[in-house]
Amino acid sequence: MTPNLEVRHIYKNFGEKNIFTNFNLKLPEIGFTAIMGPSGQGKTTLINLILGLMKPDHGEIIGFADKKIAAVFQEDRLLEHKSGLDNILFVLRNQSAGKDAAWEMLARAGLAEDAHKAARDYSGGMRRRLALCRALVTDFDMLILDEPFKGLDIGLKPEIMTLVKQKCQGRGAILITHDRQEAEFFDSHIVDISEHPLT
Repeated sequence: MTPNLEVRHIYKNFGEKNIFTNFNLKLPEIGFTAIMGPSGQGKTTLINLILGLMKPDHGEIIGFADKKIAAVFQEDRLLEHKSGLDNILFVLRNQSAGKDAAWEMLARAGLAEDAHKAARDYSGGMRRRLALCRALVTDFDMLILDEPFKGLDIGLKPEIMTLVKQKCQGRGAILITHDRQEAEFFDSHIVDISEHPLT
């Protein structure tokens, strides 16, 4: 692993609750890093810090500012009144040129027949697939995935994971998961956040 991205000397508190104290982490620019550990250890907080959605109390995040980052959050965050197709087109700068890619992604995820249905009418598993499609269709350097396969139909999960793996070839990805088999599927560098040294 060649570390090019760093979380350096991070401190983060929420009121009296301490999340990170002098926390350090080095990440590769290419390949998967799986962040694992018990709930409440700061995995999602770490992602929010990397994305700039939160600011550390002290410390710095290095190397991410010039990256094109796509993200799949624990919540699907879909445009509920828009169709599945429109949810994907919404994130593309050139919607006309991106239509073929959007349709291909929907087909790969088994959503082509429901492409014109409003997202609010999708089942939980369909919503999760749509959220993944929306991220994967973008021109990202780094993909951030927070429990991305939770709620997927068991029969479709292997295909969706394969799709993610293919789309991340030659790129970087950070995967938050409680499932070691998921981490190993992506040949991830595994970081157990609860055991990570605070140095």
